[in-house]
Amino acid sequence: MTIKDLYEQVRDGKIVSDISLQREIVYNLEKQELVIDSIVHGVPLPAFYLWKNEQGILEVLDGKQRIHAIRRFKENDLQYQGKIWKEMKPELQDAINACELSIIVCKGTEALKREIFRRINTLGVALNAYEVLNGLYHGEYLRGLTAYVTNDRDVRKIFESNSRGKNQYAVLNLLKTLKRFDSIDEYVKGEQNNSFEKDQREISKYIRFVAEVFDKYTELSIKFNLALKYHKDVAIWKENRKEINSRIMRYLKSDDAKLTDKAKEIEDIIQAVVKGISVDDKRLFSQDDKLELLRKATSENGKYACAICGRWFADDELTVDHIEAWSKGGRTELSNAQLLCRPCNSKKNNR
Repeated sequence: MTIKDLYEQVRDGKIVSDISLQREIVYNLEKQELVIDSIVHGVPLPAFYLWKNEQGILEVLDGKQRIHAIRRFKENDLQYQGKIWKEMKPELQDAINACELSIIVCKGTEALKREIFRRINTLGVALNAYEVLNGLYHGEYLRGLTAYVTNDRDVRKIFESNSRGKNQYAVLNLLKTLKRFDSIDEYVKGEQNNSFEKDQREISKYIRFVAEVFDKYTELSIKFNLALKYHKDVAIWKENRKEINSRIMRYLKSDDAKLTDKAKEIEDIIQAVVKGISVDDKRLFSQDDKLELLRKATSENGKYACAICGRWFADDELTVDHIEAWSKGGRTELSNAQLLCRPCNSKKNNR
């Protein structure tokens, strides 16, 4: 069936896509435009499955999202490369209209209809991000990456079991952080026929840092960023490995982890450990602590002064701050507490 035939039958109600089995439209604009791009460039679309009912109407079992994109484009409601259908050159319109689609028409009992729909939507296994990447840009680079994640002891320790390229894609995400490129796809495309050896040398020292310092590899992006920042301090971090991991585990199990910036807090915890600073197990002041500070503070018209800038704020605009920073050994107790507005608290950080 040509695009022209398909569109006209949908327009005239001979093909119906809004049936009870079908889901709502989930293709975003990018995916809808990709449907049109595939048609323009002669990339075959997957087969459309239609069901012929007792009235001879064709119901769409599979292909609703693609049909919606085609119909929007033909009705000037979707742009392709900045142009709607009526703005396209006539020869391009003719080529799109003549594009042939694979159509599979089924008929039978209602039970068979539902069984076909079930199998269409459950038997296929979608490719994950790495499988798509490998299909597009398989070459020397990805072969080297696979050998690295398969054979390197530190990678195996951090990522454990591998499945469908999960670990390869995780390493690529870490490389993205290290090398600051925008798109994994574009980067791998450019490196497709190059050796992975150079990138392996760059990233392996940071992966080794993570493997040697930490016991657990949750919050991996945080720990990898710490490796980038402190890799020259690896010796002292390894000396304090037991205490570092103990303190991080206690923090992550506490309620504080739900209320604070994990990256900042984990870094502060580690810095306190390696500098020999004893930090308070209690990280945050409680609401009762705040109420006690407010009770003792001078107020004017129901507002309280920020301890740094001196301006007046409502109680819900103030935070309870450590006078001496927690990460530098300041205790989480009222004698080390002050009321700050949020801007002053942010500027103060842990200075």
